[in-house]
Order: sequence, then C-alpha cells, then structure tokens
Amino acid sequence: MPFRRLLPLLALLLGLPHAARAAEPTAAEVVATLVRQNDARLPAWLNPASPEAARLAQPRESSRVLKMAAVAYTDPASRYHHDADVLAFITRLATNLRRLQHDDGSLDAEFAMGNPQSPPDTAFALRHLAQGQTLLLRDTASHPATAPTRELLASLLQRGAQLLRVGGVHTPNHRWVICGALAHLQSLNPSPANVARIDGWLGEGIDQDADGQFSERSTIYSYVTDEGLLDLAILLNRPALLEPIRRNLELLLDLADADGELETVASRRQDQQGREPRRLYHYYIPLRHLALALNHGRFAAAVRAIEARDLTRLTDQLAELRQFPDLTRPLPPATPEPATLTRVVPLSGLARLRRGPVSATIFGGSDWPAVRDISSGLATNPTFFRFRKGAAVLDSVRLSPAFFNLGFFRSEGLTVSPDGRTFTLRQTQHAAYYQPLPADRRNPNGDYPLTDDGRFYSKMDFPHRPRDEKALTTRITVRELPPPAAPGAFELIFEVTDTPGIAVTLELGFRPGGTLTGAEPRTNAAEPDTFFLKTGTARYTVGSDTIEVGPGSFASARVSMTGEDYSWRGGQLRTEGPKVYLTGVTPFRHTLVIR
Repeated sequence: MPFRRLLPLLALLLGLPHAARAAEPTAAEVVATLVRQNDARLPAWLNPASPEAARLAQPRESSRVLKMAAVAYTDPASRYHHDADVLAFITRLATNLRRLQHDDGSLDAEFAMGNPQSPPDTAFALRHLAQGQTLLLRDTASHPATAPTRELLASLLQRGAQLLRVGGVHTPNHRWVICGALAHLQSLNPSPANVARIDGWLGEGIDQDADGQFSERSTIYSYVTDEGLLDLAILLNRPALLEPIRRNLELLLDLADADGELETVASRRQDQQGREPRRLYHYYIPLRHLALALNHGRFAAAVRAIEARDLTRLTDQLAELRQFPDLTRPLPPATPEPATLTRVVPLSGLARLRRGPVSATIFGGSDWPAVRDISSGLATNPTFFRFRKGAAVLDSVRLSPAFFNLGFFRSEGLTVSPDGRTFTLRQTQHAAYYQPLPADRRNPNGDYPLTDDGRFYSKMDFPHRPRDEKALTTRITVRELPPPAAPGAFELIFEVTDTPGIAVTLELGFRPGGTLTGAEPRTNAAEPDTFFLKTGTARYTVGSDTIEVGPGSFASARVSMTGEDYSWRGGQLRTEGPKVYLTGVTPFRHTLVIR
C-alpha cells in the first residue's frame, strides 16, 4: 500500500489530526475521477432507447450533454478520446439544436415551462455550447475531423449571440446568465456589441444586499448569479466582480450544515419549501476559484470537504476544470469551519446558530406582512424555526391560529437581544366585521366596487365601510439555553393574545427516516404519520441522534394549518414526514424546549 494511503491510520494512532490532510486527493486525482465518471455516463447518452437519451429533446439538456461529450472527446485521459462515435453524437446534437433554433437565434425553454423563444434559456444553452466549442478548438490534433462540427456550433453561437445582445429577462438572475454566456461568446468571437450589452446589464447594479444575499435569496439562483459573475471576472478580466461572489460564498458557508446542506427557508424562490435541500457542492467552481485567487483558507476548506464528501456529484464541473486549467493549482492552507457560530442576517430576517453537531435557524423575514400574497418570487414560508442534531432533523416549526382563516403565523421581523442569545418574532393579524355604508356612499342598484378585504375580494366597497376590528397578536421568543442544558438547546416561548377563544395549532414537522416515540397517533386522521403531543416529551431518533421536544399541550383536535393562501407556482407548503401537533386556546401561553 502506498505510504500516502497509510497516513490517515498513522494520524489516528499518533494523535496527529493534521497529518490526515496529506491523504486528501490531489487536483489531478479529482480530475481523473471526474473523467472516469463522465465516461461512465456516455453509453446511456449514446443509446437512443435510454431514458437519458430521451431527455435530449430539451435544448438546455442537449447542450449540457454536448459539452460533456466534448469533454470526453478532447480529453486524452478519457477512454472516448477522439472516438468517432462520440464526435458523430456531438454533431447530431448540434444539428438538432440548429433545427430547434428560431430565426432570431433563440431556443425554447423546457416543454413544461412554456417559455417560448426564451433569451435566458438560450443563454444557459449557449454557455454549454461555447464551452464545448472552446475545448474542440483547443484540441488541434483533431481539427480536420471536427471542422464540420465546429462550423455548425459556430453558426449556432453566432445566431444566439445576436439574440442575447437584444433579448430580455424576467427574473433577476437571468441578467447574469446572459452576461456570463456573452462573456463565453466574446472569448470565441469578439464583438464590441457583446461587451456593450454586458455593461448595460451591469450598469443596473448587482442585486446584492449588505449581508451578501442576492435579491432572490435562493440557494439555486445565487449559484446562477455567482457563476455568471465569475465568467465575467475570468473571461473579461474584471477581478472586481470577485467581491460580490466572495461575500455571497461567505454567507453561504454560514448557512451550511456539516454535510453541506444549505438553509433555504429565507428564499424567495421554490427552494424555500426545502423538499430537495440544496448543497454546497453546487458552488464548487466559485469556491475553488476564489480559494486560489484570494488565498482564502475557509473556501479552501470547503473545497476539500466537497471533494471528500461529494465527488460523485461534481462530474458536470469537469468542463470548467478543463477549460480553466489554473483551477487545478494546489489550494492554499485550509481554515476549518468554526465549531460554534452565530450569524444574524438582518436584511433576510434570519439567524443561524451552529453548536458542534447542532444547528438551528430562526426566521422572521417573510415578505407576507408587506404584500399579503403567496406567489413565486416572495419569501412566504411560515417555518420560523428549524433544528438539526446530526442526522435527526426538525425541518419546520409552524403556528396557525384559527383567526378568520388567516392561516399561518408569519413574523413581521426578527429582533435579536444584545447578547445574541434571545430572538423575538411578532405578528399582529387584523380582521373586521363591517357596518352599513354611509348614506353618501350607497348605490340603489346595490352595485359596488370589487375591493380587497385583506382576506378575499367582494363587491362590497370595503374601504368606505365602518369597521368593527378584531386583532390577534402572536409573540414567539426563542432563547438559547445556557449550561448546564445540552449545547444547542432552545426554549420557545409562545404568547398568543388579544382576542380570546381562538384555537391555536403548533406543528412540528420532522424529516422522514426516523423513529418517533412519546407522541400519541391521531385517530381517524386523513393524513398518515401525524401525532399529538398532549403531555410530556417526544423523541425523534435517526441512528444515534435524537431530538427531544416538550412538554406537550392539548386543547382541541384542530390541526388545520392551511388558511386561505397555501401555495405558489412550482411549490406548495405542505411538509413531508412525521408531524407532531400541540394545540391550545387563546390566551395561549406555552414554553417548548427543543434539544
């Protein structure tokens, strides 16, 4: 066995934790693994009967696969290096894309999305195609064989560039997708028009707040923005654009758990529902580039952790590693993540706490109080507390008073105590009964304007009616318990007041995969895997990790959480996994300990 592979064992025996770092894979070993993984995917793409081949009808997927096939074809380490069948496959993909390309140079979005002649989707596709074309151009030994394919790709790219120089967008990150794609096109076929369009979008300013969060607050689309800005920084030699990427990546590291899962509850996009947790490995290329460019030890540690944990998920990053060989230079020394961290993100109404294997999130940054709407592009997740202990995850804590069917509690902000250990969430909900219209506003025909009550619309001319108003105030205090409580133990104090006699439901949603004890199954429940915690403590165990919650509370069997607004395009708020309910009646006061 090579000596290098014995080092982890020697480190364990000798008590030298840092010696194990020598066993980390080198960049050359990482690339070699990714080459093998990419080679392993090619047979499915080449087989017309495979499910993978069926997805090639989508322009973005077809472009991505073309890029990865070009990586294999041009890479001397690949078993498909200069393989004629692979080149023929690349040519077929390019031919079909040229057939799908509209006269204005655009490509359509995926069938299910329904966005025709989409400039941003075209930009995603063209970026892949430009990377593939770059690799084919650099592979001078195969130029005679690849000339027809490169000519076809050049036509696709040239027509697409004309679109991106005039085409519009409909989300914030699309601007940076288009800019990044134009940077790749500029490196292949320079034109002042490309740079002018990039500068036009950059002239709007980058949509990043003082906390490092981009405006969509999404772990999906922050990556898209980081990638586009990185393309500009590298290909147009604009190093100043590394700064917003750095700030965003440092925030993301504070939002990451030990396994790389990222907190998404503050997002304004579909990842806020947390059904498919986004992970740090998606940011591998920006992290690696900035670790090298800025000698950033914390980013270097994140890169090493991703390579050790998620190497099988990095195959698509091989194209960047081949296009930009400097990315494979040795990393700087790593700065490990702190075992204890408190990060408040005030402009997102978010607080993150890590205490060894425990992490907690407090969220009070919903857009709901300002806009009173559920829609794509708004942060409306009613989860205000999340807790994780190793493999055991309490994905959501939510509260819903039965007050005029207004639904979930969504805080009007987050207040943090000076010592950073107490967090306060608060919301006052209003509803009204209406009196007759004043005489001067009455219409003998009974026809009044269609207006919004705040809960629903009706032809009642609500703004001009006297109101008998009712209110309900909810205050939730989250306090980190001091020793001798277990590290990372929290006390949640609930106070729901003003209007008496209102049923209150508290929902604890656990991630599937564990065993729940101490709670009572709901009888005759339409929804399975739901429980009451009437008294005492419940425990949720996954492997050797257990979350404890209690004491319970029970006043009624009401568990409806939905209210009148519950979903948005591309997502909905129903949680998966076991759910534990506590219930009460206003004035409701209860203290729950989670550890």
